[in-house]
Amino acid sequence: MTQARRLSLLVLAATLPAAGALAAQPASPTVAEPLPEVVIEGRHEGPRMWTVRKGEHTLWILGTISPLPKKMVWQPDAVRETLRHTQEVVPAWPSYGIGANPLTALRVYIEWRRLQKDPDDRPLRDTLPPALYARVEALKSRYDPKDSKLEQMRPMLAARQLTTRVLDAAGLAQRNEVQQKVLELAREQGVRIHQDKLKIEDPVNVIKDVERTPLDREVACLESVVTLLESDIAPMQQRAQAWALGDVDTLRRLPWAADRTTCLTAVANSERVRALIARAQDDWLIAVEESLNRNSGTLAVQSMDRLLGEHGALALLRAKGYLVEGP
Repeated sequence: MTQARRLSLLVLAATLPAAGALAAQPASPTVAEPLPEVVIEGRHEGPRMWTVRKGEHTLWILGTISPLPKKMVWQPDAVRETLRHTQEVVPAWPSYGIGANPLTALRVYIEWRRLQKDPDDRPLRDTLPPALYARVEALKSRYDPKDSKLEQMRPMLAARQLTTRVLDAAGLAQRNEVQQKVLELAREQGVRIHQDKLKIEDPVNVIKDVERTPLDREVACLESVVTLLESDIAPMQQRAQAWALGDVDTLRRLPWAADRTTCLTAVANSERVRALIARAQDDWLIAVEESLNRNSGTLAVQSMDRLLGEHGALALLRAKGYLVEGP
């Protein structure tokens, strides 16, 4: 794993992998019986793309979700055809860079290692309220009883670990291969990729800022994740199945109001980190508008939770006067 990826994982994904897949629903603290795996075998195309038009210029948007069924094989025939009419592809997120200074890379690695554990080197049982620790242990014993690392993690990274294990047991894959395949196809067909590079000017201090996250915020983040993992796996499985089958009506009906607030508040405890997250989120809409105005055809990728809803990207593009059509 590169140092830049470690930093992006820390600032963006560490606030929770699949946070966009965990819908904010009331839940009971009682752990349910393990759900059967979602099984979507064979090749599936996923949902049709949205089109955004301005005069003779067309933007196609492929909506993705994470997690997806582990055994699903995506069939990208529609993307291959669209790329024949496309001059540029815009990925969902910018790339990240911390520069080429080897000393900076070493310092980033040292800070990353330091972040893994509680700053006071206490086991997880001593950092959590007893009731919450019992719920964490219940999830651990049910989904990954041999995990010996969780006890040594700080609360917000323990939340990541639990999420990974529970989704895996539910037959869901966190790694979203759809965008990677789109970019591979674009390179094969000679279509340029417009991926802005988000330069992180002070990566060591970014990690230090996250390292200074107050314990009560980390605990609140972990508790919100535990609550969701106890009760919200079924809707995630339903969303994954609906995406594979191209059922956008079901995707609209299922809840998308992701409860990122608690964990984002925890990690974004400095202006430096807040600005970095805001830039990463805002750059996509700027990039697609620039590409739409520049090219006769553009293909963009974005997660469904950022596309749909009254405040989603599709609504923002409509409000700007673009003609938006889709499934």
